[in-house]
Amino acid sequence: MITVKRYFHTIRHLRPRQIIFELYHRFRRIRPKDWARTRVQRERVRQWKLVPLEVKIVRYTTPFPEAYRQPAIFNFLNLTASFSSIAQIDWNYSLHGKLWTYNLSYFEVLRQPGLDPRIGQALINDWISKETTHIDGWEPYSLSLRMINWIQFFRITDSPIPEHVIASLIRQETALWQQLEYRLDGNHLLENAYALAYVARCTGDGKHREDADYLLLSQIKEQYLADGAHYQLSVMYQLTLSWRGLDLFSLLKETDTLRSILQEKLERQLSYLLAICDDAGYFPHFNDATSGIAPSLESVLRYAESLGLSLIRGALSASGYRRWSWAIADLWIDVAAIGPDHVVGHTHADNLTFCLNVGAKPIIVDTGTSTYENNERRRLERSTAAHNTVEIAARSSSDVWAQFRVGRRAQTIVLEDNLSMISAEQDGYDEVHHRIFTRHKAGFTITDKIVGRGVAYLHFDYRVQPKITADVLKVGLLTIKWTDAEVRLGPYQQAIAFNSTVPAQRLAVTFADLLTMTYNFD
Repeated sequence: MITVKRYFHTIRHLRPRQIIFELYHRFRRIRPKDWARTRVQRERVRQWKLVPLEVKIVRYTTPFPEAYRQPAIFNFLNLTASFSSIAQIDWNYSLHGKLWTYNLSYFEVLRQPGLDPRIGQALINDWISKETTHIDGWEPYSLSLRMINWIQFFRITDSPIPEHVIASLIRQETALWQQLEYRLDGNHLLENAYALAYVARCTGDGKHREDADYLLLSQIKEQYLADGAHYQLSVMYQLTLSWRGLDLFSLLKETDTLRSILQEKLERQLSYLLAICDDAGYFPHFNDATSGIAPSLESVLRYAESLGLSLIRGALSASGYRRWSWAIADLWIDVAAIGPDHVVGHTHADNLTFCLNVGAKPIIVDTGTSTYENNERRRLERSTAAHNTVEIAARSSSDVWAQFRVGRRAQTIVLEDNLSMISAEQDGYDEVHHRIFTRHKAGFTITDKIVGRGVAYLHFDYRVQPKITADVLKVGLLTIKWTDAEVRLGPYQQAIAFNSTVPAQRLAVTFADLLTMTYNFD
């Protein structure tokens, strides 16, 4: 139910700028076809300059899986749409939801390995021929990704950009400048800035370049924490944004004043990725995160190395994420805030959750993310009950609602944080939930303290089969023990990708006031 109180707690954290631009967005009268009909002076087209991509770098710039097959078959988010030919593509195709349509508009298919350049050019030409009909394709996030992907395509294939494509890119740049996503902020505004800084180096427009660089550097400064984590705390989005930064870096000449600054920023972001991901590139799916969306860690690191960036593993700190490692196990602990108060669209009610790999395999996982649609599944995946933490009174610690909204929100306070113990509490309920992680030689212990009754959840990866007897649960090399609690092992649907869930097992541990669970590696 949407109440005045819920709206109040949702809106009160927004910045005035966000509210102003939200109102502008809702009541503006600009139509997409107005941008498509913008006349571009021939002189501006002829001023266009493109920095060639070094041959040694090209092989590292196409990280995306196959999403396009002939004659015109697209697969995004595990959903497929087929058209009889490129000329018959409906760029507003909506039967699979808005996110699918966005993916069609991003043109990341141009970055899939082995794509015939003639096909790529034909796709671009078809989009341009239908410019006046596009809806989602003129939205700022779509514009941001598509402009970079188009230009990178011509750099990767070492092809000149036709004048009609340059004219379209200039129209798209104009549209993006008029729609900067101040209302959403966060990764959306940062993607806008990357695209504008990128395109400005092709157009030769000094004023646009200066403004774009200022926007980009101000957003990087604000959005990245001291340990290199992006403040929305999704490793999936961190990988995506790092990739975009590398695309821009690949375009910068040695004399470009942005180059050294961006290099330092990117190296810090990469140091965080090296710290949060394991050696195989696996990362916990905290907040909105899943498989098959972002470039892999390996792809990002290879691209960075080819550009001459340094790769040094950092230490997790300001993000609020921690990683404890043993010879055969990795434990990821979330004592972070749910995100920046004014940007919580990708937030889950997951305070004090954790994930665990044993023997290089996921054992305990968060439920994950399979949809951004406004439905029950979306609300479930964001709820406390979908994470490995404690739920009280059958409600979430933060009031996650709709697709990307959060009303009342829990705050996490870290009480002690060292190599052998992490103690923290969150205030999302009437009484605080206090959780203590204690490390020992062959495992760890989690102690939960609440007032009254609660349920601690453990979600097991679909590839493992936990077996429970009395007060012991065994799964592979992991043994879990507890005392003074009621336990129930039952089914749940684990999200393994967008629009893809599989049955798995979940342990629900009901307790009163105090719960101690010990995790040992055999």
